[in-house]
Amino acid sequence: MAMLKSLTTGLLLGSAGLASPAQEFASKRSVSGCDVKPDVALNERITTKLPSGREYLFWVPPSYDYTKETPLILSFHGGTQTPKKQADLDLLTTPHFNKDHIVVYPASGDYGGNYWQGAPKVPDDVDDVAYVLEILDEVEAKFCIDTKRVYATGKSQGGLMTNNLACDERSSARIAAFAPVSGAYYVDVTGDACKPKALEFNCSPARKQIPILVFHGGNDNTIDIKGGPRGGECLPDVPYFVKQWAIRDGLSDTPSYDAPLRGAGDNARRTRYETESEKGLVQYIYSGDKVDHQWPSTNPNPDSDAHNSPPATFNASSIIMDYFGKHTL
Repeated sequence: MAMLKSLTTGLLLGSAGLASPAQEFASKRSVSGCDVKPDVALNERITTKLPSGREYLFWVPPSYDYTKETPLILSFHGGTQTPKKQADLDLLTTPHFNKDHIVVYPASGDYGGNYWQGAPKVPDDVDDVAYVLEILDEVEAKFCIDTKRVYATGKSQGGLMTNNLACDERSSARIAAFAPVSGAYYVDVTGDACKPKALEFNCSPARKQIPILVFHGGNDNTIDIKGGPRGGECLPDVPYFVKQWAIRDGLSDTPSYDAPLRGAGDNARRTRYETESEKGLVQYIYSGDKVDHQWPSTNPNPDSDAHNSPPATFNASSIIMDYFGKHTL
């Protein structure tokens, strides 16, 4: 069976009469950072090291109040990139997009380059999900975090890592919603088994319905929207990948909404899979015909400069923040 490479399944589902993984993790969450004045500067990007030795970058908004629960965003850099470059890209440490969420930028391991769990050059036993949960434990102990409003986003391989978290029982019990951008969703198959519209995914979330918002550009020359062989593995067709999330969430594989993205151009579209009670649970933003492997922004950014492509006709960060605001655990 074709599987997403090296996704850690995590805890087994509880048997009859036992708490589910989501309930079990919820009971263990810490809010010990509440009512504790932080010993770090606000409105600054700060790099710190975990007891395990791995680093991450974080930013606390100037509006932070240690007596009030604050939402948290995890944002993952792409392959060969860094936390700082991801912060420069998503601009979630700027008031234009974010005034009240703490943002954490994890750092991948170095395997001849900075790559995330599930990427072709990363050993099968790497568990970046455990690393992210270690970050969450530390941040929740230091700051007053609203543990029902923790979110994940990321670009390219950072989108892969975002999807890893959505598919893992441990992390999907603690993260409310997910938003991968230009994601590289590698599946460890080759040759005739590489069928972008028929791949199977190893994905076992702790919750029955996972909110996920997927972005991809029509002119992505790095991670082709149609999928196919890459790096000795296989990438899915992106609309197929989104549809599989709808099915996994118990939704119809026929979208309930498919229309041009309001206020945007370049044939950008929004597709939604939903129920009456869960509007927009699974969403797909086709970023536009001219959008390459980039974080969509109406202004030139490091991605559009690197790919010599025009800016997008909308800001992904605005849409992501709006989507996160509609979902809690």
